[in-house]
Parts: sequence; structure tokens; C-alpha cells
Amino acid sequence: MLEAISRDAVGAIRCIDCSHIKVHRDAANTIGGQTTQAMGRTKGGLNTKLAAVVDGIGRAIGLNLAPGQQHDLRACAPIQAHLEGSWAVADRGFDANEFRRHLASSGAFTCIPPRRRRRTPIYFSRRLYRHRHVVENFFSRIKRHRRIATRYEKLAVTFHGFVCFAAVLDWLNHEL
Repeated sequence: MLEAISRDAVGAIRCIDCSHIKVHRDAANTIGGQTTQAMGRTKGGLNTKLAAVVDGIGRAIGLNLAPGQQHDLRACAPIQAHLEGSWAVADRGFDANEFRRHLASSGAFTCIPPRRRRRTPIYFSRRLYRHRHVVENFFSRIKRHRRIATRYEKLAVTFHGFVCFAAVLDWLNHEL
């Protein structure tokens, strides 16, 4: 249902980011192991990482679950296709030459600030980068649902379904 709704995405700007979701202790004993169910150990305990691509006004276009300790680039790899032909706005965690080349080959333009240790300076638009708050606002809106803010489901498929349902509700409540 999210795929059908997200065809009406607004604008040429796509923001991408990840957020951690704490796994409830009752959901920790999973069938097939924790890594197969998108759970991973971090400093804060057992977490799931939710990766999202949102349109210009902060409505979800693509969602993916990954273990909590996985890097943002690897967690967002399955949903990178949603960035094709648009302005991709992301934070410093996405500053990698390979990621930039992949986006350029797909026709996307990047607005990613360079890391402080980067030797060759890369230009990014500060004005466009200010727009990145829409993805953080999306995470804030869907985490108002208790079931999303804390993961109670053992299976990643079930939890992903609830996250998609919350994103569809967000689309319906966030209409223009």
C-alpha cells in the first residue's frame, strides 16, 4: 500500500536517514537468530535500525530495517533506488565516494556535507541541506505510535508491516 501511495511523492528533493528503535526484551528471543530478524547489539542494548527515504514534505517513499549496529550506508542500500533522478539530501554519515558515484550514475544530485577529515573539499548547498529536517520530523511522527517507538515484534516482517502501516497513516494525515 505504501508503494501505491508513494507514487504521488512531491518535489525533486529526497531526504535519507536512519533512526534506532529499541527492541523490547520480550521480542529479543527470536526464531532463527537476532541478525536474521534485523536486531543488533549496540551500546544501548538490542536495537533495530530503520532507514527511510522521504519526499520533499517528509512523507515516506521507501523503508528498510537493518540490525542496530549496521552502518547507515549499508542499511539504506536497498532503498537507494528511490533517490534516482532527484536531489539526495543526507547527513555526514553518507559522505562516501562510492555512494556519491552511485547516485551520480543514477542521475541524482547530492547535497551531503563533507566529513571534517576529507582532503578534497566538496561543495554542498547549505540552503538545501537545511531542508533535511523533514526526515527527522518523519521519524518523530511515526514514533508517536508506541508500537513503533519500541519494537515488540519478534519477526522483522511483522515489525516492517507495522512501520509501513504507520507511514501510510502519516501520508493520510499529512496530505497537502
